[in-house]
Amino acid sequence: MRQHTDAPHEGGLVVTDLKIRFGGLLAVNGLSLDVPTGRITGLIGPNGAGKTTTFNAISGLNRPTSGQITLFGQDVTGLSPHGRALRGLGRTFQRMELFDSLTVGENVALGREAGFAGSHPLRHLRGSRRETGMIRRNAEQALELVGIGDLRNQRPADLSTGQRRLVELARVVSGDFRILLLDEPSSGLDKTETERFGQLLRHLVAERGVGILCVEHDMALVMGVCNYIYVLDFGEPIFEGSTAEVAASPIVRAAYLGSEAVDDVAGLTAGAL
Repeated sequence: MRQHTDAPHEGGLVVTDLKIRFGGLLAVNGLSLDVPTGRITGLIGPNGAGKTTTFNAISGLNRPTSGQITLFGQDVTGLSPHGRALRGLGRTFQRMELFDSLTVGENVALGREAGFAGSHPLRHLRGSRRETGMIRRNAEQALELVGIGDLRNQRPADLSTGQRRLVELARVVSGDFRILLLDEPSSGLDKTETERFGQLLRHLVAERGVGILCVEHDMALVMGVCNYIYVLDFGEPIFEGSTAEVAASPIVRAAYLGSEAVDDVAGLTAGAL
């Protein structure tokens, strides 16, 4: 495995020697990764490799057995999910969690409301006029940036899967987070929608300077948008490198992609989408 040589820095998310054990199962064993702002970083591996478990540890939904998680130079390993959100960490989930009783605009606004109201964002419906105005402005900016301003008054239940994915992305964007964890963001999207989604992610990084850590199975999307990729297999970090290095790696081919899948994406580089 290529060694992780970059020293931890204060420009984003740094995970150091992460280990997560559930009873006798060592789900993640010694993972270190670096997610700076201004870059899209990929985390790939087969089902059961430990990717979502890693996301849950980074976002505070489970407690690592050992290791350290820092955000912008501050140790957040023991903080709650809300404490990490206040320090700039936002997340989407593989299964979309939208409120069908609210409009698209109201769903997106919840991303910013959570920052004011802690773990119960609906409490903020009675917030101050200043906070309410800030939330509305952030939501409108996020809707326009993601390109769904015309959907603001619709209900999520009436939208396509691709549109719902964009609502979820807009919600996390409206939270003004500086590091975004995206869990299978292309799930349910067709090829055209996935290509547009990839373009949007790169635009988001360019416009906001955020850092993104993306767990994704669509290798065309991974190779098209990610600048750097980490590979997990059965909880073990087995490789890291640029998209070209990952596509060319026999270790990655054997463990995950397979030679045919690698050949299909080997010509893609970051920015190809």
